[in-house]
Amino acid sequence: MSSLEVSIHRLPEFTSVKLSGPATIEDFVELIAGVAEESRRLGDRRMLVDQLDIPVTLKFTDHFRIGEAVARHLQHLERMATVVPPDKITRTSEKVALRQGMQLRVFTSMTDAIRWLQQ
Repeated sequence: MSSLEVSIHRLPEFTSVKLSGPATIEDFVELIAGVAEESRRLGDRRMLVDQLDIPVTLKFTDHFRIGEAVARHLQHLERMATVVPPDKITRTSEKVALRQGMQLRVFTSMTDAIRWLQQ
């Protein structure tokens, strides 16, 4: 049983999604599909996902699945930025999503992520 917590705030320039607590790959894939449905319905164009408070280290295959799920479910977004702790950055999900035409970028700095979303 996971205790992943999610809070979503719709800001003028982008939608902010804050994740915290332990999470499994199934939690991430389920969350992406659920957020995508609401996001599409509400007309979101840009999204920031804050993963700084996720203590879990995912495997390569998990990052790959996340990239595929983002590309499949969130294709309606112009841009999506995720922020992860420096020791957790792999860029695997970013590469997978980019290859499938999704503008996903992974950052270790909230400031840099927001700057990129605002371009």
